[in-house]
Order: sequence, then C-alpha cells, then structure tokens
Amino acid sequence: MRKIYILLFIFSLNLHAQDKLFFKNGTKKNGFIVSISSDVVYYKDADTSLKTQQIPKTELLLVENYKGELFIFSGEKKNTIKKNLDTVVYKRNAIGIQPLGIFMGRVTFVYERFTKDNKIGFAFPLALTFDPSGKLYNSTLDTSKNAPKRLSGVNFIGGVDVNFYIGRKTNSKFFIGPRIRYGTDMFAEGIEAYTIQTQFGWKYGKPEKAGIQHLSFGFGVVRILSSPAGAQISPKQAYAAFSLNYRIGAKW
Repeated sequence: MRKIYILLFIFSLNLHAQDKLFFKNGTKKNGFIVSISSDVVYYKDADTSLKTQQIPKTELLLVENYKGELFIFSGEKKNTIKKNLDTVVYKRNAIGIQPLGIFMGRVTFVYERFTKDNKIGFAFPLALTFDPSGKLYNSTLDTSKNAPKRLSGVNFIGGVDVNFYIGRKTNSKFFIGPRIRYGTDMFAEGIEAYTIQTQFGWKYGKPEKAGIQHLSFGFGVVRILSSPAGAQISPKQAYAAFSLNYRIGAKW
C-alpha cells in the first residue's frame, strides 16, 4: 500500500512539473514545451491541452524545462538582404536614331517611353524622307526614257510602336508588338501609304547605363493611298511589307 502512495506522489509531482519560458520583456510563463525549431518554440498551457501554441525565439530570453535544463537564445535573427532585380529603378525615357535608314532616304528619330517595370515601351518615330539618288549616290544603270524621275524636296513618315518586352535577362530583352506607319516615301517615288506590321526583335543595354540599342524585323502589309508612279504601282491596293530596323540611342 505504501508503494502505491509513493507512486501517486511522484505522479502528482510530474503533473505540476512545468517548463518555464522567460521573455525578453521581463515576464515569465509556465507551460509544457512540445518542441523547439530553428525559429519558434511550440508549447501547451497544460499537459492535457489539445491546442499547441508557438512563440518566436526572438521574443524569448531562455527556456528552462522541468529537468532544469536551460536553453538560451541569442539575439534576434538577422535578416539577410538579398539583391532583388525587381527593385531596380529603370530609366523610362529613350531617344534614338536609325542610321541605316539614311541609305533608303530616311533620317529617323525615335522617342520611346517605358512603363515603370520596363516591360512595355511606347515608341514614336518621325522620319524625314528624301530621294537619295543623285545625293548620296548616282544611278547610271538605266539611262532610258523610262528611268525613274529623281524627286526633289522632303516629306515625312510618322507612326507608333508598342513593344512588349519578354524575358528575365536585364541586359538583353526580346520584344514583340504592333508597328504602324503613315506618310510619304520620297525614295519610293513619292508614294503615300500606311503600313501595319508585327515587329519582333531585341533590345540591348544595361538598366543602369544610358546606352540602348534595338534590332528588329517587321512583317505585315502596306496600303497604297496615292502613287505618282501611276500604273507602275497601283494605288488603293495592299501589298506584303517587310522592314529591318536598327536603332541606337540613349535613355534617361
């Protein structure tokens, strides 16, 4: 009978043997520790409780279990600051020129405005057109009466591009989008027309640098509105169109 009383006494002591949690704010809490992870201490208010609670280690100074063992926690876990490319402040404006167009009788300037994340660009080109024959180079291959007449004066071609930039690379981006132009091409014998194309290409340039380049191709249709060439090119007709563009410039 005495052995039974001794076992009951030991059991009652175990019921009251609780773990102690000491907080950095000076408070203390008794409970039953379930487990200790790398960041959190899991505990129960009572041994028979079904609800497990958790306390971040950053709030605790130390834990003493019912055996008297101490678990001391050092200072708060330092946050590791990682470089995140999404937080880069992009330059949102760019101005450029298309130098290869000069050989086709075009002096083209392009202004592009980017969205905040640089994923979409709205480009507005303006080209001064002229007939380069006789100015940049002479053509003596055709001396017959049917030789095309050299045009004097200048004209203009304007339009808009919407470029959707795709990919995770920051120094080079693939892009695709619509390309629309309207105006008079003096190199093409003064044809007035508009073109609608799908353009795709690549943009080159580091986000933090001022330099920027574009190389693109376009496929679509051209609609002739008026043609001084007469029967040689039928007006009010649509034809297949192709374009190759290179732009170099600066952004800010």
